[in-house]
Amino acid sequence: MVPRLNHRYIVLTGLFLFLFFEWSWILLGRRANISRPPLPLPPALKTRHKNDIFDFPPVDSEAIRRICAHTEWNDDAIFTCDNSVGGIGNVQNSILNCVRFAIAAGGSLVVPRIIVRNSQDISEIRTGQRTEMSYMFDRKHFVDSLALSCPGLRLYDTMESIPNRAAIGGPIPLQPEELQASSPRTGIPKPESWLSDFRAWLARETTGTSSGSRTTLVELGRSYLIYPIYSDGTNFAHQFGNILKFRSDVRVLATTTFRRLLEEFKIEHDEENPSAIAENAYFGAHLRTEKDAVEGWPAPDWVYSRYTTQSAAYLNQMIASNLSVIYVASGNLTEVTRLASDASPYNIRLTTKHELLPSADLQQLKELAWDQQGLVDFLVMLKASDFAGIGHSSFAWSIALKRHLSARRKDRKLHLEGPQMLSDEFSQIYGMVGQYPEYARCVWP
Repeated sequence: MVPRLNHRYIVLTGLFLFLFFEWSWILLGRRANISRPPLPLPPALKTRHKNDIFDFPPVDSEAIRRICAHTEWNDDAIFTCDNSVGGIGNVQNSILNCVRFAIAAGGSLVVPRIIVRNSQDISEIRTGQRTEMSYMFDRKHFVDSLALSCPGLRLYDTMESIPNRAAIGGPIPLQPEELQASSPRTGIPKPESWLSDFRAWLARETTGTSSGSRTTLVELGRSYLIYPIYSDGTNFAHQFGNILKFRSDVRVLATTTFRRLLEEFKIEHDEENPSAIAENAYFGAHLRTEKDAVEGWPAPDWVYSRYTTQSAAYLNQMIASNLSVIYVASGNLTEVTRLASDASPYNIRLTTKHELLPSADLQQLKELAWDQQGLVDFLVMLKASDFAGIGHSSFAWSIALKRHLSARRKDRKLHLEGPQMLSDEFSQIYGMVGQYPEYARCVWP
C-alpha cells in the first residue's frame, strides 16, 4: 500500500520548486546581462555624480602597484616635469611619461606644471609661461591615484616644499630618450635598462660637484612619444592613463553638452546602461583645419590637413554609419559652417558645444582658454557612436585609443592594418597606414 502524502507538503514542495526556478531564471538572466554589456565601459568612465557623467574615483590599480612594488626607491633624484607643451593630447602624454620615468628611476616627483600656449596665436605653444596642472587636470585625483597605486613614489606639491631645497644639487636638464643610443619612432628600445642608463648619466653629471647633498634635481624635458606603453603589460598600459582626470568644471560642461545634444535631436540614451559609447546616437568628428594644422607640415600630412580631404572622408563614413547628427570639434568655425552646408544635402545636421550649451554655461565656456575648451569636445567625443580624426593629431589619436578599450578585439593589432591608419568598430583615423607607429605604441589611452 502506497502511503498518502500530506497535501500541505505537496503544496509547500511545489511552491519551493517554483520559487527556485523563478529566482534561478532571474539571477541567470541578470548575470547574462551584466557579463555581456553591448559596449563595455572602460574603468575610467564610471559615473559618480548625476551632473558629471565623466567623473571616476582615484585609480586603485594592482598592475601599477606591482610595478611600483618592484622599484628600488631612493633619494638620489627629484624630478620636475614643467615642460609639457601643446594641446591636450601632447600635454597628457608628456605628463604621464614624466611619471613613468620617475617611477623607472625610483626617484621623487614635483607635481607637474603645464606651459600654456599664446591665446592670440595658437600656433605658438612654447611660450615659457607655466601654470599649475589644474589648468587641465584634477590635481587631487592625480595625487590620490598615485598614493593608492604607487605609494612608493614621493610627490612634492611645489619646489618650495622640498626639504633642504637650497642644499640639493641641480637642476640638471634631461631629455629621457637621450640616455639610450637610439630612440626609434616606436619609443625607447630598452625601457627595462633605462634605470641603469639613468644612474650612469647621473653619476657623470654629478661627479666633482660641490653640493653637500647626494640628491639632485633633474629637470625632465618634454616627454611626448618616447615610452613604449605596452612594455609594462596590457593592464598597466590600459590603466595608467587614468591617473589623469580632466578638471571638474570641464566635466560638468561636457555632461551638459552631451545631454543637450540628446535632447535637441531627440536621441534616446539610457545613462544607467554601463556603456561609455552611446549606440545609434551621433557622429563625432575632429575637423583639424586650424592655423597650426595647415602651416609647416610635410606634403603627405598637408593633404590630410585640408578641409576637402577631411570633409569628404568624414561625410562618407557618416553616411555609412546611418547617423544623422554630427558633433564637430574644431577651432576653425569658418570650416565648421562650411561642413554644415556640405552635410545638409544628405540630411545630416551639424552641431557644436557652442550651439548646445545654455547661455550661462556658454559664458562659462568662453571664459576658458582655447585648450581648456577643447577638453569639453574630447569628453563628448568619447561617447560618440562613431568617430573620425586625422593621423597626425594627438587629440584624435588619444580619443580613438581610449575608445578602442571598448572594442571587441582590443588586444590585437588589426585596428592598425587598415583600411585607415586606425580602423575599428568605433573610430577611424585617416592617413597612410603605418605612417605614425609612435602614436599606437606610445600614446597612453
